[in-house]
Amino acid sequence: MKALIKALAHRAGLDVMSLAYSRDYIYDRFLPGALKGHGIQAVIDIGANIGGYGELLRRVGFAGDIHSFEPCSQPFGELARKAAGDPRWHVYQKAASDRSGTAQIHTMVGSELNSFLSLRESSRKMTEPGTEDVETVTLDGLDLPIDWSRTFVKIDTQGHDVKVMSGGRNVLRPAALIPSEVSFLPIYQGMPAFDEAIASLKELGFDVIGMFPVSRDSLGRVQEFDWLCVKRNLPRSYTASPSKRGLCRSGRRRS
Repeated sequence: MKALIKALAHRAGLDVMSLAYSRDYIYDRFLPGALKGHGIQAVIDIGANIGGYGELLRRVGFAGDIHSFEPCSQPFGELARKAAGDPRWHVYQKAASDRSGTAQIHTMVGSELNSFLSLRESSRKMTEPGTEDVETVTLDGLDLPIDWSRTFVKIDTQGHDVKVMSGGRNVLRPAALIPSEVSFLPIYQGMPAFDEAIASLKELGFDVIGMFPVSRDSLGRVQEFDWLCVKRNLPRSYTASPSKRGLCRSGRRRS
C-alpha cells in the first residue's frame, strides 16, 4: 500500500515522506539555489554546535568560506575536529550577542539546545546539567575579510537570535540572506515571541522566502520554524526556488 501511494504521488509531482523525515531534505533542495542565486561567497554560522550546518553547506556544494561560532567547550571541540581538514572553514569559540564580554550559558544534555535562557520545562534532551561562562562578541565588532552583501548569516541560538541581530545591525543591513529560528511555542523562559523576532528581521529589511518546521510538541503543534529570509529590494534578481515537487512532511518532536 505504501509503495502504491508513493507511486501515485510521484506521478502527481509529489514526494511523500515519513513524519520523522529530517528537514535536511528540504534544505538540500532549497539551499543550493538560494546560495547560487545571490552569489553567496561566505557564510557566518552563528550557533554552530558540532558543525552540522557546515557539513550541510559542503554537502550541497557550497565551496566558499564558512565562519562558525560556537561558545561551549564540548560541542566546540567536535566542531573544530570537523573543520580541521577544511582550509576555508574557520571556527571561533565565541557567542554572538548584543554586547561583547562574558556571559553564562545553560548547558543541556542535548548540546544543540544550550541557551542563555532557562528552560520552561525539562525533557530527556532538555535537562540542564550545568552552566558555562563563555566569551561574547557582536557581529558589528567582527573583523572578517568578507563582503557582507554576498554573505549568508545563519542564526540559531536557542532564543537569543533577536539579541544577535541587535548586535549586528550595521553588518546585517547589507547582508543578502538570513536563516533564523523563530519560536511559536517558547521552550525557554523569556524567549522572544515570534512576532518580535519577525519584526527584527523586517526592521533590518528582510522578507521571508521559506519556512521549515523544526520541532513539534506532543500534540503535533509546531514549536519552531527555520525561516529563510532575503534582503528586500536586492539589486540582483532572485531566481532560485525550491524543487517544483510538493513536499509532504513534518518536523521532529522534542524528546
